[in-house]
Amino acid sequence: MSGFDKDAVQACVAREWLDANDKLSDAAVNAKDKPQLYKSKTGTAAEDSANKWGMGKGSTMANQKDFLSELRQQLAEQQ
Repeated sequence: MSGFDKDAVQACVAREWLDANDKLSDAAVNAKDKPQLYKSKTGTAAEDSANKWGMGKGSTMANQKDFLSELRQQLAEQQ
């Protein structure tokens, strides 16, 4: 991508996150003006994400096969 400045994007995201976090913890900020905080109902956000996609393991593909095992197998077949 031409003209993409990774450092500028990272700095912007960090600033926005810090601003939102400050507003969330500031007692002087009205409750309706505070950002919403996502809280997991079942555990960690990673566990929630895996459950939403029907996967309990990070390397499981949509076809329920293990990605890393498949990759190793294909690499071995190419040699």
